[in-house]
Amino acid sequence: MKKMKRVLLVFDSHEELDFIEANLSENGFQIIKTDNLVDALVSAEKIIPDLIVVNTMDTEEALQEFSNRVKTERLKNVSILSLIELEDYLNVSNPQHFVIKPVRPKLLLSVIRSIMNHEKVNWLPAVH
Repeated sequence: MKKMKRVLLVFDSHEELDFIEANLSENGFQIIKTDNLVDALVSAEKIIPDLIVVNTMDTEEALQEFSNRVKTERLKNVSILSLIELEDYLNVSNPQHFVIKPVRPKLLLSVIRSIMNHEKVNWLPAVH
């Protein structure tokens, strides 16, 4: 039997978190969830996920700590997907994977599957 891929969801909106969790669970992913980056680090170090999806507005210190700690030997192979606002995209320095919000559930599922297949994902919506 194939091992379920683990996805750690870090969302500060419980409504979005519950919706995304349900969608990913229905599609065969094991979900771990937190609402901040500090708790995400604790969870990630206990149960190493295959992917961390971040959609939260944490402090600059928490973001820096998270960035430093996910580069450790234990977590260095974990992919990170950031869901970011278009205006925040301009301030991001070389994110691993990102999608500009708002993101539709089917697109998010497709992006997560692509990352699990080791494809780089940087997705900006078409501007009309």
